[in-house]
Amino acid sequence: MEDVKKGSVSDFIMSILLLIFGIALIISSLNMKVFNTFLDAPGFFPMLLGIIFIFLGLMMLISSIRRKGPQQMGHVFGKANLGAFFKHIEFKRVMILIGLMVVYIFGLIGRMHFAIATAIYLFCTMWFLKSTGLVKNIIISVVTSIVISVVFRFVFNIPLP
Repeated sequence: MEDVKKGSVSDFIMSILLLIFGIALIISSLNMKVFNTFLDAPGFFPMLLGIIFIFLGLMMLISSIRRKGPQQMGHVFGKANLGAFFKHIEFKRVMILIGLMVVYIFGLIGRMHFAIATAIYLFCTMWFLKSTGLVKNIIISVVTSIVISVVFRFVFNIPLP
């Protein structure tokens, strides 16, 4: 019974987010410049995606309302459940990984060469996750960042920051 409550509440929240994102996509697509017709305008595909997100969000919203998702939000977001959620080790791990991404995006990219920043980020992430040994971690981080840089620069002809 507990899983059904959490599932219906998460479906309700996700449906609201899908609806908001779909509306934002449609508004953004309508603000894009139209050159000849709207069918060949850059906003056509984002508008289709927005419509799809709204449709799927409405389907999920109706399903969660039928399963009493809005009524169960008080239980799921109660003091006991939220306290346990924030104390859970997986939540802490996710927050540390998000912190690493923030440092990578806003602290390393643009301040040093892309390959070096990416190698540092990959090394720290794999070290935190204890995915492999130290030497293997260094090799994977360096080789992966160099391959990404070379492929984007010379194959795709896209300059990296």
